[in-house]
Amino acid sequence: MQKKVKYAIKYMNSDELRKMQLIQLELLEEVDRICTKYGISYSVEGGTLLGTVRHKGFIPWDDDVDIAMVRSEYIKFCRACEKELDNAKYFFQTHDTDPEYRWGYAKVLKNGTSFVRYGQEHMKMRRGVYVEIFPMDGIPKNFVERKIFNLIRIWCRKIMWSEVGKVSCKSAVMRLWFSLLNRIPVDKAFGMLNFLAGRYSERKADYVTCLSFPDCWVKGYRGFKREYYLNTKRMVFEGKEINVPEKEKELLLTLFGPNYMTLPPVEERITHIPASDFKF
Repeated sequence: MQKKVKYAIKYMNSDELRKMQLIQLELLEEVDRICTKYGISYSVEGGTLLGTVRHKGFIPWDDDVDIAMVRSEYIKFCRACEKELDNAKYFFQTHDTDPEYRWGYAKVLKNGTSFVRYGQEHMKMRRGVYVEIFPMDGIPKNFVERKIFNLIRIWCRKIMWSEVGKVSCKSAVMRLWFSLLNRIPVDKAFGMLNFLAGRYSERKADYVTCLSFPDCWVKGYRGFKREYYLNTKRMVFEGKEINVPEKEKELLLTLFGPNYMTLPPVEERITHIPASDFKF
């Protein structure tokens, strides 16, 4: 069993945060350029969608960019990146392009930058300021199948995250548990998630979810409407146009409740991705 990680969280000042946001904006523009050229449907979501609607740009204290597309569009995007992405400037990160990367969604990284998430210092994957691209897969309509589906998802995510949990959990018991779970090859988890994506195709589903991303933070979560990621419109974000769902208010209501246009208390206006080191 490994000892608990002893790195410290490094906090950004407002100038550093803004500099990172502008790099993320560059990456978002590149994703939008590729999607527009190849007719790939996508939408920003989460805090990025909220920022677009409420602030016409980044939420001032937000530190990431969330992009989503249904699996069929995601596959097209991955193929397009092989042809279109300037490898001198950017790196398209998936488990296929970087075997040390253990997450089931893609990132576009800016070369020459670094962003090390707290608790992941020991991991050997490529680092950099990034935007995330989430593939959205179908959810079973049958109640029993949905329960089994979610159970498999949970276990796959735990296997993926075990490399982090074995050193970052506060409890020695949990570090031991994740150390044992870490003995399972991560490719087994990827294989199982790919099986679920194929069996429950988003093309036949009304609701979709990102298989490898925890979604319990959304109260009463049952997935998102597939149409959110296919029926889109353009809105201004930091002076640029990007894709949002046509029913953006409906999605924001689901994610953040009826008061999503109201600013949170000052003490809650903080970044949410802890880093132990960054350079840009």
